[in-house]
Order: sequence, then structure tokens, then C-alpha cells
Amino acid sequence: MLHFKLRRLAVFVLALLLVGAVIPAGAAFEVAAAAQLPPMPVEGLFTGSPPEVTAQTWILYDATYEQVLAEQDPDQRRAMASTTKMMTALVAFEHASPFERVTISDEAPEIGEAEIDLVAGEVWTVEQLLYAMLLESANDAALALAEYVGGTVEGFVKLMNDKAAELGLENTSFANPHGLDDENHFSSARDLVKLAQAMMAVDELAAIAGTREAKVPPTPEGNERVARTVNRLLYEYPGATGVKTGFTDDAGWALVASAERDGRLLYVVVMGSATLDGRFADAAALLDYGFSEFGIVEIIVAGVDYARRRLPGDAEEAIASETLSIFSNRDDAHQIVLTPAFIDDGPVVIATIKDEELGRVPLEVSAAPGLPELADAFAWASNYWDWLFGNE
Repeated sequence: MLHFKLRRLAVFVLALLLVGAVIPAGAAFEVAAAAQLPPMPVEGLFTGSPPEVTAQTWILYDATYEQVLAEQDPDQRRAMASTTKMMTALVAFEHASPFERVTISDEAPEIGEAEIDLVAGEVWTVEQLLYAMLLESANDAALALAEYVGGTVEGFVKLMNDKAAELGLENTSFANPHGLDDENHFSSARDLVKLAQAMMAVDELAAIAGTREAKVPPTPEGNERVARTVNRLLYEYPGATGVKTGFTDDAGWALVASAERDGRLLYVVVMGSATLDGRFADAAALLDYGFSEFGIVEIIVAGVDYARRRLPGDAEEAIASETLSIFSNRDDAHQIVLTPAFIDDGPVVIATIKDEELGRVPLEVSAAPGLPELADAFAWASNYWDWLFGNE
């Protein structure tokens, strides 16, 4: 008998615990558990700081969201080597049609360094010279284009500097169309990103810069000539789309690269990398960082309750009516605070970071599963006791 009374008493106490204390009907909404948690980043995102690279100056830029993702001394003026040829291509394309015919001068084949081995008196189209210049980084092709389009090299260089001013390249000066070292020939990582975007915005030039190899006119003796890109990322890096390599004694190893994945287009510029292989490794590491460390984060999710209010025998939930997403990195994402609030139109949840509002979403109030009545709680507790200890 005593055992039965103790059992009834235990069931009664358990039922009271299930019902809980009565909260006044006018009680304010409290922050729901979901809103107290830090926002969860997209799977695979946000792994750490920018990688260590050998480049002396560099910049990583997201062209889709128009944000600099990371940088190191991006405004430092440095020799730019053959990344110059992005401007040569842009100016040449703006002042001549692709199929205009260019007779190669005596001077162009004599420029030296990287060449496609032009021969004086040959006739090439502007487009063919662009392929040779952007893929093989041919200095002779760059000089041939400059002479044809500008009338003189000096005339073409003026067009280059005029275009630089138009693009707002504040740390850039051109002294030649090919990029061989000159004290008046320099740029910065930030300016080269702007220049790369301007060149790649021209569909025909973007197609050339993203080409691995292309046939160009054969030699006067009839031997085949093929322009092959020296940008190894076009072979090795998934999603690579361009754009231009460079090397001189003053510049060191330089690279402007672009890549596209999952609807995002990134540009990276590395200047003064330690080695030929190092410039590609530097660029690939920074691109990997940009694609993995940054992304779209859902900071408020439709259908999730961000606030709730308990009523006598009942409860109400305030559920987000839509999803709010932002472009963010890990450090920023984990500083976002979600706060339910009440305005004239009703409850909302507000996302802020460092007291700056990122956005707000209306909350829809609906009935939540209520607290059990005493009789229901008593019956449930009795059944639980029977399951736990069995009937005696």
C-alpha cells in the first residue's frame, strides 16, 4: 500500500513539473534558443587567415560582390613586367578592329626577350597579334601593335596613359607597350585588378586571355607557329579564366589571375613572388582562400522561431517569414547578433554587427505546442512510470 501511495505521489509531482509555472498572459516574448546561437556558416566555409605567400605585394578581389577580400601593400608602386600587355591589348582593341592587317616593321622583331619570332615584312591581323601577345607574352607582337595603332610607340604610350587616367589607375605609369623595365614604368596590385577587369570586360579579349593555345600565321618558310599560354593556371586551376603573367629583373615574378566558381568571379594579383612556380602557387593559394573562406551565409532563416511567449496553458512562437543572407567571412559572421524587437507593424528579428544593422525580417506569430493540461500530464506520467517499472 505504501508503495502504491509513493508511486501516486511521484506521478503527481512529475505531472506538475510537466505543466510548469503559469506565466502571465501579457508576458513579453523571450529570445528563442535558435536566436541565441551564433549564425552557422555554409558547410566548408571559413577555415582561417589568409595563406602565407612569397609575393611582396598582392590583392584578392571578389568581382561578383565588389569586395577586396584580402591584401598586402596593394598600393605599392612596382615594376609590372608583361602584365603591361593587358593595357596594350585594351588600347589596341579600342582603336583597331580585330581583322585589320598589320605589316611587321623592321624594329618589332628586334625587341628581344619573349617573342613569337615575327619577321619584318610579314602581315598579321590585329587579332593574331593579340593572341601572340597575351598567350606567349610576345614582346615583338606588342611592339607591332603599338606601332600600328599609335603611329609611333610614343603615340601609343600616350594612349595607354590616357586610358590609365580614365580607369582611375592612380599608381600606374606606362613607358612602353611590352613591360620591359623602365623607371617610369610601374603599377600597383590594386591598379592591376582594375585594369584586368577592364580588359576582361571586353568579351573578345577575355576569350583570348582564357585560351590555352591558338594557331597563328606560319613562318615565311611555311613552318607552323602556335601561341601557347604561359599562364599555367589555365591548365592546373579549376575555374581559371585568365589573365596575364609577367617577369623582369626589377619586377620579379608577377601574375594577374582570375577564376570563377559557383557564380563568383575572383581576381588575384601577386607581384614580386619568389620564383616562377611560386607565383602560380601564391595565386592559387589566395584564390582557394577566397573561394573557401568567404561566401553567402544565411543569418536569418525562414521558418525558424526567433522569439516565443508562454501563456497560461499555451505558447506563441514568432517565426521568421523570410531568409536574410549576406556575403561574409568567418570573423564577421561570428560577430553577428540577432535581436527580436517590436515595432509598429509587429515583431521583427534584427541582425546587427558592431551596432550596425545588416537587415531585419518580420516575425509571424503562431501558436506553439502548448503545455499539457494537468489531467493529460498525470496520464502521461503514469504511463511513463508503468513503462519504467512495469505493472505490479
